[in-house]
Amino acid sequence: MPAPSKLRKRNDINSVISQIRKENELKDIPNVLVPLWQLKIRERFAINLDREIAEYVVLAAHERGTWKKQRAIRKIEKILVGRGETSESSSKIANEIVQLAVGQNTQ
Repeated sequence: MPAPSKLRKRNDINSVISQIRKENELKDIPNVLVPLWQLKIRERFAINLDREIAEYVVLAAHERGTWKKQRAIRKIEKILVGRGETSESSSKIANEIVQLAVGQNTQ
């Protein structure tokens, strides 16, 4: 009988961890970086980004990882599709935003 309680406890821990991951999707980034990147992109490319999309651009620029650009593109594309864009146009827009802002350089 002790096995079901351990299993239930394990499931509770897994559900807590998955909930925390869903709530904290973004890595801890300083709050000041997002507005700075919004200004930087607005000045350089004349593109106005909202805060939600700019957070993913900042992560793509500052996160050290192999798939950082692809993750940012996928997340931005998901945001744009949620706002009514088609999947083809949102993927193109997301790719252009990340390539313009982050460029080809990796950290």
